[in-house]
Amino acid sequence: MDLSERIGLIQQGTEHVRELLHQQRIVVCFGQRATLCFAVAGPLSSAVVVGACTTAAEALDALARHDPEVLLCGDQLEAGCGIELVTMAKRRWPQLRTLLLVSGQPRPAPLKAAIDAGCDGLLLDSTLGAGTASSAVATVCGGGIVVDRAIVELLRSRQGGSGAGPQPPLSAREQEVLTLLARGHNNAEIAQQLVIAIETVKSHLKSVLLKLNARGRTHAGVLALQLGLVEWPGDPQGR
Repeated sequence: MDLSERIGLIQQGTEHVRELLHQQRIVVCFGQRATLCFAVAGPLSSAVVVGACTTAAEALDALARHDPEVLLCGDQLEAGCGIELVTMAKRRWPQLRTLLLVSGQPRPAPLKAAIDAGCDGLLLDSTLGAGTASSAVATVCGGGIVVDRAIVELLRSRQGGSGAGPQPPLSAREQEVLTLLARGHNNAEIAQQLVIAIETVKSHLKSVLLKLNARGRTHAGVLALQLGLVEWPGDPQGR
């Protein structure tokens, strides 16, 4: 694929990520050493990279020793599985922000396991190009969620399409909160847009999670898309 015409957008997105990641502590784990080195020396150069690993065991050790804010990893590792790594990491450190880059042909079962565990971002490497990865990193590090449209459609097709089963009775405000959540906005941004207190946002989110029987923010966002409760945003952040 020739991405020459998108070089400007890619570079612009990279600069934005550098500003956002300034001084954030991050662990990076990719099976491809070239990808790992590029990420650390390029887009993540402004972050405090406390761990650069190629195996799941190394990444878990780095997470335990350094207590970072963000885990960025691929699904294909030299040893272990990136999806299982994210699942274990979120269970041990629920506040950890996680972004998983999925390569090859995604399989519904492990992707659903990552979402159920609370993975904050799932991105197909085939969609990388015009700032997609940069936008996803910005969303996840900012407290939002992002799930690649192809992954949502894959899970939707596995469940027989949107609209399967009765839709939960959400209030108008809960619908607004859920829509902003699915588009990658964090609690502070939702509160600002709806002109309500952050504690009120948290209260509405608690109710939404209960009504959707969702395990977390990412799971709720994906369920909202699968059920047709919100429209898919036009870009990874929906802004």
